[in-house]
Amino acid sequence: MAYATLADYEARHGSVCSAEQINKITALLDDASALIQSILPVGYTPAQELTRAVTVAMVARGSTNTGGLRSKTVGNVSEAYAEQAGLYLTEGEERMLLAAYDADHSSAYTVDARDDGLPLRRRSSCRR
Repeated sequence: MAYATLADYEARHGSVCSAEQINKITALLDDASALIQSILPVGYTPAQELTRAVTVAMVARGSTNTGGLRSKTVGNVSEAYAEQAGLYLTEGEERMLLAAYDADHSSAYTVDARDDGLPLRRRSSCRR
C-alpha cells in the first residue's frame, strides 16, 4: 500500500510527463512507503496526511539527485545538491512519524515494592 499517489507528487512538484518518469516516480512512491512501513511498530498507523507528505518528500529527494552528486558547474552557473542520494528518512521525519506512538506508549508509573506474602517486620525504635 503506497502512502502517496502520483497525483500527490505532481501536486507538490509539478507534472510528470513521460511514461518512463511516471513509472519511476510510481516505483519510488511504493519503495518510500515500504521504507516508512518498516520503521513503524506493528499495529500503529500515523496520520495519513503526514505519511503522504513524508513519502512525497522522500521521493523528491530520491529523484532529484540520482547520481549522488554534491554539486555541478556549467560555465559560471553552479548547483549544489544534498549529500545523500537515494531514498531515506531523515531523523526529523522519523521522529514525526513516531511522535504519536511515542506519546501514547511512554508514561510515568509507580511500582509498589511491598510484598504482602512476607511477614511485616517492625523497626526497633532503639538506636545503638
